[in-house]
Amino acid sequence: MKIIKSTIFILILLSSCTFEEDVQFEQIKNVKIVGIKDGMLNLVAEADFYNPNNVSGKLKTIDLEVLLKDKSLAQITQVQSFKIEKNAKFSIPINVSFAMADIQNGFLENLLTIVSGKKLKLQFKGEIKVSTWGFAQTVPVSYYVQVKL
Repeated sequence: MKIIKSTIFILILLSSCTFEEDVQFEQIKNVKIVGIKDGMLNLVAEADFYNPNNVSGKLKTIDLEVLLKDKSLAQITQVQSFKIEKNAKFSIPINVSFAMADIQNGFLENLLTIVSGKKLKLQFKGEIKVSTWGFAQTVPVSYYVQVKL
């Protein structure tokens, strides 16, 4: 009888230390061009999430692909340990670089794109992994954002 009670107690304890609800992706914001060097366009952004759970956790990995018209521009893979507070919103910084040639062809066309202030509709697609007490959760990300060049 003691074994059954102990087992039930341990199961209740472990289940209360996991994410009961999925961590939610909200948006990608503050997308900014921070530079162009050697034909590479460098962007920074923030991905916003919400943890609706009564337990905190940790961000483990970010694995996103940046697409333009269904064409892959860059792969973002960031491994970091970032604390996720309970019942709170949190933002993750994202850094990405891709070749200007991937969005336009030719130097003159690239120059005209930048000078004209053309907007690109980029898609960020992939997932982040979060965990609490060794239990992992994958949060899907799919978001379109306009970036002014």
